[in-house]
Amino acid sequence: MLIFFYFLCKGDGMIFDKYITQPKRFEKYIPVSKVQSLITKEQAAEDLSELIYLINNRYCGKEYWENQGIVFSSCYSEIADFISSSDEIYITDFCRRIYLSFNKGIVDNHFSFASPLTGRLGFSRQYSAYFANFVVEMADGIYRVIKSDDNSVKIGSIVRGENCFYKTLSPKKRDYFLVGCRSFDAVKYIKLQIDDGFQNVAVHRCRSIEKTEIFDVCMQLRTKNRINILRSNCCDYVGGINENTDFIALGKKLRNDKILVLDYLSNQGGYNKITRDFIKGLNGYVHCEEHSATLISPVTENKDCYREWVVNEARPYNTELGKFEGVLIMLINGDTASSGETAVLYAKSLKNFILIGENSMGCNTFGNVESYSLKHSKIIVRIPNTLNLCTNPDDCAEGKGFTPDFWVDSSNVQDDVLTWIRDIYDFGS
Repeated sequence: MLIFFYFLCKGDGMIFDKYITQPKRFEKYIPVSKVQSLITKEQAAEDLSELIYLINNRYCGKEYWENQGIVFSSCYSEIADFISSSDEIYITDFCRRIYLSFNKGIVDNHFSFASPLTGRLGFSRQYSAYFANFVVEMADGIYRVIKSDDNSVKIGSIVRGENCFYKTLSPKKRDYFLVGCRSFDAVKYIKLQIDDGFQNVAVHRCRSIEKTEIFDVCMQLRTKNRINILRSNCCDYVGGINENTDFIALGKKLRNDKILVLDYLSNQGGYNKITRDFIKGLNGYVHCEEHSATLISPVTENKDCYREWVVNEARPYNTELGKFEGVLIMLINGDTASSGETAVLYAKSLKNFILIGENSMGCNTFGNVESYSLKHSKIIVRIPNTLNLCTNPDDCAEGKGFTPDFWVDSSNVQDDVLTWIRDIYDFGS
């Protein structure tokens, strides 16, 4: 060590002169805690018991997923087997084992486990759309290519396939479709019958997912091509509440519009009140037809009580109570989530409502999340306790979201929609 130090000191100066400071004395030692990396099997077993207690008494998705074939008792057994086969257990391995034991088809954007070295391990999955580089027109039951950026598929070719046609924006009295599929996993090719033969056709993730801003925007009003557009990529009070954030007044101001665009592309949520107040002002009537069931237990109430469900069944929409006679067009994509998706439910209060873009994220089925720390491993468990369902649960299933009336495979959905409006509703430029 002394010889090594001698060579470092040789020459005009220390090799570390630019990088280290001279010695100095600290007057007081302050104890700090290191992140724990190991626990015993006995400690892990105690943590498992705590985890089982939390999930059984807090997780609103337990019965939901068990009805779809996921056996939670088997998940618990897998973790117990992992513990029994070890003497000492690394917390990172323990956290991953817990996650893998439950990762058998659960799709829940709010349920997760985390440790300092694994980070968050969640169950977020998305049933995304993948489209080919051509558009077809359907006439007399035949789908014929009318636009193509795929050299292997010519204009005029006839396309056949099952569940692969997605209605898109088209001129009056014509029916255009995108061609593709939806999947929880990334897709590069789909097999289609093109004319008389089958071929693997290249597909890409729907381009509507592309973001257009860096900063938060909330209910920013502008007029383009004589159409009022409200842009929101969040549902937060950006900049605080002032005369420009009286959303009921804003809605009333636009009540006589024939066409109104509500651009909620990449709106990842915030406060439900913003959209609710705006629709209230616009329409005079606003409703959210969403059924909810909240799991109540000693875990949620922090006291002895029954484990029970508190159910709230929503009333059906009565759109005839609304005053807005125009058409509200709402733009969504795969990043439209949580309160951004609740906004879709509020917008359904209107008589004339069109949803355009791609499917929303599907991040609304499970909600009201709390975080818990297991006693020994300090693994963080995030658990929702409220189950939200549309009247038809498939309308906004977790990971699948709301399905648009018209799909758009474009990085500039808003401009495509404005062009379509000019044609369909005879708006001048």
